[in-house]
Amino acid sequence: MYKKIVLNGLTTLLTVLTFMISSSIFCKAISQTMPPTKYTTKSYSKMTNQLNFSDKKDFGDAHRGFIAPLNLEPIKNSQGKVIWDQRQYTFIKEGKFSPITVNPSLWRQAQLQNTSGLYKVVDGVYQVRGQDISVLTIVEGKTGLIVLDTLSSVETAKAAMELYYAHRPKKPVSAIVISHSHADHFGGVKGIIQYAANPKNVQIIVPTNFTKEVFSENVLLGNIMSRRAGYMFGSLLPINKHGFVTAGVGPGLSTGTISFLPPTIEIKDPIQSMEIDGIKFKFLLTLNTEAPSEMHFYLYDFKTLFVAENTGHTMHNLYTLRGAKTRDTSDWVKALDNTIDLFGKEEIKAMATAHSWPTWGKDRVLEHLSKQRDLYKFIHDQTIRLANHGYTADEIAEQIQLPKSLDRYWANRGYYGNLKQNAKAVYNFYLGYFNGNPSDLDPLPQEETGAKTIQYMGGEKNVLKQAKVDFSKGEYRWVAQVLKNVVMTNPSNKEAKDLLARAYEQLGYQAESAVWRNFYLTGAQELRKGVVKNKSKEAHTVNLETLLSMPINDFLDYTSIKLNGPKAEGKTFTFNVNFTDMKTNYSVEVRNSVLNYKPNTVIEKPDATVTLNKVTFYLIVLGRIDFEKAVENGKVFVEGNQDKFEEMVTLFDQFDPWVNIVTP
Repeated sequence: MYKKIVLNGLTTLLTVLTFMISSSIFCKAISQTMPPTKYTTKSYSKMTNQLNFSDKKDFGDAHRGFIAPLNLEPIKNSQGKVIWDQRQYTFIKEGKFSPITVNPSLWRQAQLQNTSGLYKVVDGVYQVRGQDISVLTIVEGKTGLIVLDTLSSVETAKAAMELYYAHRPKKPVSAIVISHSHADHFGGVKGIIQYAANPKNVQIIVPTNFTKEVFSENVLLGNIMSRRAGYMFGSLLPINKHGFVTAGVGPGLSTGTISFLPPTIEIKDPIQSMEIDGIKFKFLLTLNTEAPSEMHFYLYDFKTLFVAENTGHTMHNLYTLRGAKTRDTSDWVKALDNTIDLFGKEEIKAMATAHSWPTWGKDRVLEHLSKQRDLYKFIHDQTIRLANHGYTADEIAEQIQLPKSLDRYWANRGYYGNLKQNAKAVYNFYLGYFNGNPSDLDPLPQEETGAKTIQYMGGEKNVLKQAKVDFSKGEYRWVAQVLKNVVMTNPSNKEAKDLLARAYEQLGYQAESAVWRNFYLTGAQELRKGVVKNKSKEAHTVNLETLLSMPINDFLDYTSIKLNGPKAEGKTFTFNVNFTDMKTNYSVEVRNSVLNYKPNTVIEKPDATVTLNKVTFYLIVLGRIDFEKAVENGKVFVEGNQDKFEEMVTLFDQFDPWVNIVTP
């Protein structure tokens, strides 16, 4: 039935396209969203033949234990702005065939991720799904609630807790366990802790190095990472069948208030047991995997295994396109293998993850863990094998194919990560970005490459003429590759930008990966409309509250990368900085266009000694408050040359969060 609908839709589409091409409508429409071509719909037919869409086990699991739906009223922040609106996803209906603008496999994943509400995993363990990109899990302890991960934002976390309390006993929160150091798992912590009888007594339990990794990954490159995250999570796209449909790993990312609270307990031993509110936990550290600081744990009382984000119902990222350190695939494989060995000896009723729906039954849990372990091991081992044959990362990505036993397993499909992307990640982890060819050792920047390439190809008009022919043949990858050179050379060439946008659009429609779809469609949108600065739609990896929570050493590391080296050339600054609230002091020195600092050290003859509290110092460096006014208001005391400190502050860059990506 599905194939017939695809073929009928294809016939209708071809008729429409033929008419458009032969009329002036086409000329007017090329800067607008376009329908899929016959080559795109043909790719859908191939996928429906490959995969078993009649397999409904995942849908049964996604609905199992349903208690109540989400409150569909939009969730707003303290300024009254909507940060989550579940109603936007109502166009994704289970049982409805995929639109011709969405890869059928990705549409299936969107339907599954759209199952939302309060669910029972087993007696005593409950989940709220579909309230954010991640899942909130609640364990009923002896005296209160143990919350496993906290969603992305304060507002969605609070809404999830209210849904639980509407249907379960109103016990206070007694403990919070955070599985790993990504913001969508700790950002809602202040929305959870407000439900404690005494927030100061709530244990916040995390894996070792948690705080360090929270700041390490998100802050130093937070500006560009936030911009790229906007592409990755489709934050700038309309939520509809032509735009964003899913994040792959979850329905979408909320844009609420990210919060942070320092942990009270770190799990430091590779295997560690402890009792939390009368419930026995066994922890397994899985460091340097999906997150640098991550852990799995088993709840003896409920015979439930929680595996964080190292496994789930999608292939994950060995390298994430928002930008982060490439993950150690070998450690990831070992973590899954250790999980099988350690917890496979226990009785397992259910396995819950940090995203998506649970899996029930020990046999199915162990099969799932084994299939995902072997997925990442195959990518790792085969990439290295091919690299040793002399293939480059691009060549490996083009030829690597999963065996059917792994490829046809729904949870291994690339809805979030992607096989090509992950093969390149393994190559880069071991061999770096350079492919060994001397021609690629010192290539020209993309603008200069574009200009030379277009010159060699006979100029922009000739390139466009050939690109139109290749577009008509469905060669969208090449069209995108070559037209990038035109746009980088001449961003005012509207015809080139429109055709490039259309190529991105078709690639986005074809993509099984939600992330690739979001990147392509966001690129198309910005080629057509430019960069539309919408602060409410930024995908923040870090916010002011997180910055103000940073330890001084981490903040000074961040400060050092904001120093504009060329502007600082030939200048020297030396300061003693006394932090009144921290009862500590630092020496800060700028020399040779770099900033160095040392704790508990005093420079004998500094330019000035500055005394202030930590938050005031941070806000001055971040450009949020004026240094001179802070002195006048008594927030800062200066002994020595005040002008020198003011001059140094002017040398710190303030980053533009809306840098160009698809244009120079």
